[in-house]
Amino acid sequence: IALYSAGHAGPRRGRRRSGGLLGPEEDPGSGGEQKQEREQVSTEEPTVVVDNNAFGTGYSAADLEAMGIMGNPLDYKTLYFEYDSSAMDQKSDVIARAHAREMARRGGVSAELHGHADERGSRGYNLALSERRGNTVSSAMGNEGTGGSQLKVVAHGEEAPADAAHNDAAWAKNRRVEINY
Repeated sequence: IALYSAGHAGPRRGRRRSGGLLGPEEDPGSGGEQKQEREQVSTEEPTVVVDNNAFGTGYSAADLEAMGIMGNPLDYKTLYFEYDSSAMDQKSDVIARAHAREMARRGGVSAELHGHADERGSRGYNLALSERRGNTVSSAMGNEGTGGSQLKVVAHGEEAPADAAHNDAAWAKNRRVEINY
């Protein structure tokens, strides 16, 4: 094994045993003097690297978990909305943008955005609301470079519930946009 030290141009020879040189060592350039080599052990704490771009989202994994996204946002294809609203929350926005980037990565992939509403409200109102929800998702995805020709909004209104029960939990499941590509 050849090692070079500062101020010494020639090789130093030594025996290596799991973890470093054994000493004392004979330094051929020092006129026979004995040198002691000691393995240096770092007392510094290991550096923890925080990935602030988990899954290409710009957020850390902990931030995604705090939003309710456990793992890859691409594993989620349904975005949920509040009652009588077409505004996306942060979780839905992160998921929609992740799908847009994936579509762009695949090149030329198109998607259908199926908007839905719960059963409360008139049929016409729910149809318009589900279309607004789909358009909101389309707009968010468009901001990530997915072109309008790649996205088609399909409004279902209240006609295709995810849960047919008539309670708050069911209605929350029915206020959604499903991303299909």
